[in-house]
Amino acid sequence: MPAKTQDIRQVLDIAENLYEAVLMMARRARQLNDEMYQKKRDRQILEELEGGFEDDFSAMDPDDRDMKNAAEDEENPVTFALTEFLDRRLEKQDDSAQ
Repeated sequence: MPAKTQDIRQVLDIAENLYEAVLMMARRARQLNDEMYQKKRDRQILEELEGGFEDDFSAMDPDDRDMKNAAEDEENPVTFALTEFLDRRLEKQDDSAQ
């Protein structure tokens, strides 16, 4: 899902200022990215343990490998974080607690 131009007034209706909004979305995007990386790594480990990962990957055409990578890139954590922010599913976190 590609990013679209956003109405800044809609963002500022949710957050006190633009910096706060960007900080909230960036924090959530990092969380999502970490989760996606861990799932991908877990899947690779399981495939390697089963012995199928190297065989399947080496048997792919180079174009198929690029298509597979492009499909994985569609899951953009920044876009998901923006959607969650605009749907008011993100809460402001106290930075002094970190």
